[in-house]
Amino acid sequence: MAGNFMRKVSIWEVLFIPLFFLLIVFPILAILGNVTIEGMTKTFGDPIFWDSVKNTLVTAFFAALLGVLLALGFGYFYIFHPGTVMYKIADFMNDLPIALPHTVAGLALLLAFGRNMFGFIGPTGLAFTLIAVMLAMFFVSYPLAARTIASAAEEIDREQINVARTLGDTPQKAYRRVVIPLLGEAIFSGFVLSFSRSLSEFAAVIMFGGNVPGMTQVLASYVFTKVEEGEVSMAVTASAFCILLSLMLVLILRMRGRLHARSAQSA
Repeated sequence: MAGNFMRKVSIWEVLFIPLFFLLIVFPILAILGNVTIEGMTKTFGDPIFWDSVKNTLVTAFFAALLGVLLALGFGYFYIFHPGTVMYKIADFMNDLPIALPHTVAGLALLLAFGRNMFGFIGPTGLAFTLIAVMLAMFFVSYPLAARTIASAAEEIDREQINVARTLGDTPQKAYRRVVIPLLGEAIFSGFVLSFSRSLSEFAAVIMFGGNVPGMTQVLASYVFTKVEEGEVSMAVTASAFCILLSLMLVLILRMRGRLHARSAQSA
């Protein structure tokens, strides 16, 4: 019977189960299992920690919002102007931020915007400001929103768009009246994915936005700073806070997806 059981076990099961728990689950549990009362007391009593939480949430929100807005622009080109040079350039460049090392992304932003711009932004331009943090987060998270919305746009019945165009709608009006409402779920998913990716960004943020406590420091750089200072218990507590925040976002995305699936089945 044991031999019969072994014949039914796939090699993929033998590889996946132990490796998944060892390489994915165990490191997460290692963080959560090392949270201490002392670490929580010191971290949650540190005003710099709460500044980093605020900076992270605010900049990630606006980075995701900007990402979705730009992704909707890409979706417009995807549907109405897929053969244009602009679309082909955007389609190619959309994946570049994912492939680039994020230190390179941060340096690119620093060279592009970290200087006296137009004579009124100052000697360092946008560098080492919360706007710089937001732009760094946007740069690395935008492709997620763009691909999510483009994938959803691909599934839209073109007949609905053609009907709107026949009735006299311009491409812009048809996109606003017909396409965007149909992209609602993709817009939400793209926003959450971009927001989640923004929360985790470190290299591009620290290169362009800096790591100034209380000013441009975010949760990822707060953890790094506490490790450098030898305050490992505080770094662990802040990391556990990030994990719980990420779990909340995953649950929201999963619950939203299930509700959407149920509503689609009942329609």
